[in-house]
Amino acid sequence: MKDLPKSMLRCIVAAALFVAAAASASPPTEVRDDDPLIVNSEAFQRGHPDLLWRNRAATAYQQKRYEEAATRFRYAARYGDKPSQAMLAMMLWNGDGIGADRVQAYAWIDVAAERGYKSFLATREKFWVGLSEDERRRAADLGKALYAEYGDERAKKRLDLEMTREKLRITGSHLGRPKGALVLLPGPDGRPRPIPDTVFWSPRYWNPQQYWSLQDRVWEQPKGHVDVGPVQPVDAQPPTPLEER
Repeated sequence: MKDLPKSMLRCIVAAALFVAAAASASPPTEVRDDDPLIVNSEAFQRGHPDLLWRNRAATAYQQKRYEEAATRFRYAARYGDKPSQAMLAMMLWNGDGIGADRVQAYAWIDVAAERGYKSFLATREKFWVGLSEDERRRAADLGKALYAEYGDERAKKRLDLEMTREKLRITGSHLGRPKGALVLLPGPDGRPRPIPDTVFWSPRYWNPQQYWSLQDRVWEQPKGHVDVGPVQPVDAQPPTPLEER
């Protein structure tokens, strides 16, 4: 992305929320709930389609398959993935492999900033001053539709449902798992590796409230800055979240 610093790009398209933790992985004799073997497994990501589609979108983006990347970021966005929503905004603002559309770009960054993450709020403000009055009005109309489909009120429920569905699918029982059960995941050599189910099913990743709290802690921290190129101020009026208009 020509106008986006590499540090911000890495942040937004990170394959999972757990990159920083996984970088300091435990010795092989230990198993942690941030073990890359777990968070990158098919079973884990099937229950976290926000991460699954962000991963696939990031791969497509890095391979310059931009239309495919945009489609996959949109899939992730349906599950409340704010980085994917922000990435769509960036691609639309810069015309990064897809047609530039500043109205859509603002509407998407407004949804991405819904939880108040600092880096996305800052980007939203910069986009706002680059819009004409007519573009602002059209962005407000478009934003209502985006919030209805991709805002947290609906998106979080979709992801909560997928987490619950995957847990039931794997356990295969409504009666609970036996104490000390193991989850078998393919290791780097392709051979099954047993993982304690208490580690695989860590509540911070499978309890919806804890999972959203973890995302808030990760993304609330400033992630560098965003440079989307020069914009011309329209007026000093501060941006207002679209759902409040």
